[in-house]
Amino acid sequence: MIESLPERIHCLGAGGAGMLPLAIYLSEVGHIVSAEDDAFGEHAETLLRSCGVLVQPFDEGCEALVYSSAIPPSHPAYRKMREAEKPLLRRGECLALIAQGKRLVAISGSHGKTTTCAMLIDILDTLGFDFDYLLGALYDKKAPSRFAGSHWLVAEIDESDGTIDSFSPEITLILNVDHDHHARYKTEGEYFAAFESLARRTSGTVIFDGSLKERLCPDVDSAVDWVGVGVDSVLHAKPAGSGWTWLGLEGQKALPTVLLNRSGEMNFYDAACALLAANAMGSEILEGQIFEMNSVKRRQRCWFNSPETQVFEDYAHHPREIQSLLECVENVPGWQTVVVFQAHRYSRTRELKEELANSLSLCEELVLLDVYAASEDPQEGGMGTDLYEACRKRNQRVCYISDKVGPIGTLFARAQQPKTRIIFLGAGVGDQLARQLSDLLAEQDKRWGQFYRSLAEVSYFSLAIKADEPLANKTTMRVGGTAERYLEPASLSQLLAALKACKKAGIEVLPLGRGSNLVVADSGVSGLVIRLSHPYWSRFELLGEGRARLGAGMRIKALCGQAAKEGLQGFEFLEGIPGSLGGVLRMNAGAMGGWVFDVVESIRFATLDGEVLEAKKGDLDFGYRYCRELEDAIALDAVFVSKEQKGVPDQIRRTIDTYQNKRKESQPREPSAGCIFKNPDGDSAGRIIDELGLKGAVVGGAEISQVHGNFIINRGGATSEDVVELVKFARKVAKERKGVELHPEVLLFGSKWEDALR
Repeated sequence: MIESLPERIHCLGAGGAGMLPLAIYLSEVGHIVSAEDDAFGEHAETLLRSCGVLVQPFDEGCEALVYSSAIPPSHPAYRKMREAEKPLLRRGECLALIAQGKRLVAISGSHGKTTTCAMLIDILDTLGFDFDYLLGALYDKKAPSRFAGSHWLVAEIDESDGTIDSFSPEITLILNVDHDHHARYKTEGEYFAAFESLARRTSGTVIFDGSLKERLCPDVDSAVDWVGVGVDSVLHAKPAGSGWTWLGLEGQKALPTVLLNRSGEMNFYDAACALLAANAMGSEILEGQIFEMNSVKRRQRCWFNSPETQVFEDYAHHPREIQSLLECVENVPGWQTVVVFQAHRYSRTRELKEELANSLSLCEELVLLDVYAASEDPQEGGMGTDLYEACRKRNQRVCYISDKVGPIGTLFARAQQPKTRIIFLGAGVGDQLARQLSDLLAEQDKRWGQFYRSLAEVSYFSLAIKADEPLANKTTMRVGGTAERYLEPASLSQLLAALKACKKAGIEVLPLGRGSNLVVADSGVSGLVIRLSHPYWSRFELLGEGRARLGAGMRIKALCGQAAKEGLQGFEFLEGIPGSLGGVLRMNAGAMGGWVFDVVESIRFATLDGEVLEAKKGDLDFGYRYCRELEDAIALDAVFVSKEQKGVPDQIRRTIDTYQNKRKESQPREPSAGCIFKNPDGDSAGRIIDELGLKGAVVGGAEISQVHGNFIINRGGATSEDVVELVKFARKVAKERKGVELHPEVLLFGSKWEDALR
């Protein structure tokens, strides 16, 4: 238990984003915790009970009351505790007592605290760092707090009620300072002083917005390490696709470039602060490390994601926060964005009305709702209609919908227009409205609706699901029709979510890979086609002792090149095999007398049910052109073992070049799917076709190659049916003249050879 707190604690307003994690943490520490709230949010009561918190009304036997700042002194429980002269603690005051004796990492600022705190938590978890934490919100699929008995504590520090003055951190992050909470801080100077004082009480490192450097006036002679982001540490970002970014820091405080699942300047800055904090705590960040941030409720959350409609929601309610978030939203050609905004508190709306109108002027279309009161009485100049008038001066495409009418009907009708993205902003009931709208949209599409709903939980602004996507240009044969739905997941969580959603809906899943060794049917593909083409799937991780973990999306050519660079010998024979590692593993592809499983130690794969499994080579059933475990699964990565871990890169490169030249001399350059038939036992399909004189045979735009008889090439304009007819022809002649049964090696994607060859 916390020594300065009694055993029995009652948490009042425990459904709030800050109070709920605190109640759970106190219970985990060992206190007997009870909790109540007038209106527990989604799953809040269930979560509290599952963590040992007693959900019940106030009991006079409790020894301390911890309450939300939104609770008025007139509340019966508050009055009884005050009369009994028992401890009354606001959330921040209780958190300060917890932090005593801890190495506190304080996340502070006017906005962005929750996002940055969640990023830091996920980064430290990825690095295996031992720490306690208290998030000021709820994760979608992770505990909002954790007591691990560590000396380190990561927590958000709130300035709104003045409890910021109770903390003396070891590491402080000051993300920004924009005058807010005007009822407490009458002037901008008073507001800034709260953060400046926090920085002065910090004993180790202060990480802050570089634009504040002159005002904070860091003491260069003190033992405190002052790091101004954008000044002492300059971030650089490079898009990696689907909302992922390569992010690094240069300058006085440099950090390696890492890959993370966020985009937009606001997210880059928050992530940079989190990475610097993790580094200041003593963790080691490696070049190319991958950090997948978990989804947090009410923070850049996607509720529905289809090829035609997207629904997002975010808590942003301060002008600068709104502007930063809108800048994160990618402007996709052909898509229209509708922003639905609900201002928070009448007092804030009155004071920031013009600034809010300026930030919302960025909106293509704007829908304003009534102000979310948050226990305040209406104030002249701070009403929803007042904000509407201010916005109308800057944006003609704005409308106002009062609570009496409700916006769902209007928004549902608007969502019927193609390529529409609806974003709910504000600290009010945007999450509830987003859920209602998404439920209606999901019910509208009986086949795919729930899939769009499920995948939304792991989607970002840039994750696109495509309908009727052409597949010919995604294959080496360059033939075939379209995919009913097409997805390039950018993380394991997205892949598993898609697989589980398809399983539940009875929708077939077809992994595509790099599109070699297959022919797409002209009729196209029913179901969901998945392709692991994002950089997330192309990792090359050295494990030591000649071993490396390789992502299934890695191109074989890139794999061989990287192995040569690292001096790993024995993979050279793979050079020239078209496609990615996942497809090569599935087919146990080989060349130059070797097979891929000759160099595999283990593989990790996902079943089509969404279960992740790992298997050693000795436990796998594989042979010529097959691996049974991967026939109905998707390879994720594999551990390769080099026969020589200290090879000379130049020598390895020369061997690769030799194999490459042999391939160029013996294989056609035109588009093809690779070897079309499996080799019969003890023979060669190419030799048989050559002896039969079938080279040069043509059907439509397809031809049996003059260079290699086991290749069918696309001379231009070929169809899948042309290829199938040539396969039938070669099989028929081989059977009639040689008595040999030729079996296709390539996959008939979207159909089955048994049906096509009838």
